[in-house]
Amino acid sequence: MDNLSPGRVAARLDALAAARADRARALPGVDLVMYRMSWLGDDGRVWFAAAALEAVRRGRPLPWFLHSVVWIGLESAAVNLVLKRLVRRPRPSAHAERVHGRDLRIPTDTSFPSGHAASAATMSVLLSQDSPLAPLYLAVAAGIGSSRVYLGLHHGTDVAVGWAVGGAFGVLGRMSARRLERQLAAES
Repeated sequence: MDNLSPGRVAARLDALAAARADRARALPGVDLVMYRMSWLGDDGRVWFAAAALEAVRRGRPLPWFLHSVVWIGLESAAVNLVLKRLVRRPRPSAHAERVHGRDLRIPTDTSFPSGHAASAATMSVLLSQDSPLAPLYLAVAAGIGSSRVYLGLHHGTDVAVGWAVGGAFGVLGRMSARRLERQLAAES
C-alpha cells in the first residue's frame, strides 16, 4: 500500500512529465514555442489582451474587462499569497542545472501550484464562455502550463494542480459573469 501514497504517486507523475519534456526538447522548433508560451503567461499579459478583446466583442468593454481582471486577481492572490506559502515546494532541481539560451524570467518563489497554469486556466475557462475563440483560449492555456514543465520551472503536478485551481476560479467567474450579464441587461 505504501507505493500508492500521494507523495509517491506525485513523484511518479512528475518523473513522467519530466521525461516527456526531455523527449520534446529533441524536436525542432519546440524550444522557441515553449519559451514564447511561457513569456505569454508572464504577469498574465496574454490574458489581459484577451479580456480586452472579449469585452469589446461582448459590447460592454469596461464592465466585462473589469470583471475578468477581478477574477485573475483573485486567483493570483489565492495561488501566490496563500497556496504557495502553505505548501512551499521547491522548484525542480533541473531548473537550477539548465542553462536557458533565450530570455526567460526565472521565478524565485516556490513551485506549487504553478501560477502561470492557474491564471491560464482561470482566464481560458472564464473567457471561453459563449466565445468563438474558446478553442484558442484553451490551447493557449495548455501551452502555457506545458511550457513551465518543458522549461524545468515546475513539476508536472504543480501545473496539473494549477490548472485545477484555476479552472475552479474560472467556473466561479463564469457564474459571476451570468449575474453581471443579467444586471447589464436590466440597466439597458
